[in-house]
Amino acid sequence: MTRAPWTNTDLSQRPQHCLTFDEGIVQELQHWQETCPTIVDDEVTLEHVSGMTRLAQLAQKTRAEVYHGSGVVRVSAPPESAMSDNLLRRYYLAFGVHLGQPLGNYGRLYEVKDRGGDYTKKAIPVSQTKAATGLHTDSSAVDVLPDLVGLICIRPAPVGGASRIACALLAHEKLSRNFPELCRILEEPHYRDIVTPGADQSQRLRNRFPVFEVTDTTKGPVCRYMRFWIEKGYEKAEIEPHSQLQSALDQLDSTLEEPDSVATFTLQRGEMLWVHNTTTLHDRTAYEDDPSAPRLLLRQWVCG
Repeated sequence: MTRAPWTNTDLSQRPQHCLTFDEGIVQELQHWQETCPTIVDDEVTLEHVSGMTRLAQLAQKTRAEVYHGSGVVRVSAPPESAMSDNLLRRYYLAFGVHLGQPLGNYGRLYEVKDRGGDYTKKAIPVSQTKAATGLHTDSSAVDVLPDLVGLICIRPAPVGGASRIACALLAHEKLSRNFPELCRILEEPHYRDIVTPGADQSQRLRNRFPVFEVTDTTKGPVCRYMRFWIEKGYEKAEIEPHSQLQSALDQLDSTLEEPDSVATFTLQRGEMLWVHNTTTLHDRTAYEDDPSAPRLLLRQWVCG
């Protein structure tokens, strides 16, 4: 599958990437809650929610746009008065299984919140901190690759925490045109530190793959990028990287941050964001918490 690169302006003018919550879904969720008051997140399957036709229709539109359109979907929030935190969790679970097969490496619904850690000092996901993350794709393990990454906002931060997304295809197009030698370096395999739960830590020297995979000419480039884990991967492997790798990463970061490249927005309670993980990079700005109601997003990884 190939798709066209997009700029921030292109995305803002594409109505298909912004979908409206169908209020009929509220009744479907309430019926599920009444008939099945207790659920285990990781055990919810499509069979449990197959009767939710209004939700299925919204998920189908989302699949079409993330797989065959821009690679980005934002779904507007349900009416706040109708949705408790528990019902939002059920809505998000049901949505994930309608999109494909959710992965359980971090648990079905991974809580994106500040846990007081520092990813630069300990091999923890950046999602466990309140730091700005830098534009990236998810999963640092060669054998674990979600197709889709989803987020739903339960509580936004009072300050900061804005979402940012950029098109990997646009970045590759610019780099291959303007900096072909640096782009070729990014198309070679590079080591990554392994922080993904469930990945085989003994396979560190096998954990290498390109930033831009271009071997399949029938598809556009497949992007897998987080700079910090590349640098740590070489450090822990005790292998000297290509002499121009730092220059290539600097140019990639600079290209991703060009004014036409980044779309920025803040998810409010109940809003969802879904991105195609290998064609759309994402991050968030640093934030400050309200101690009495700290920022909380839930993340899903989905394949298929």
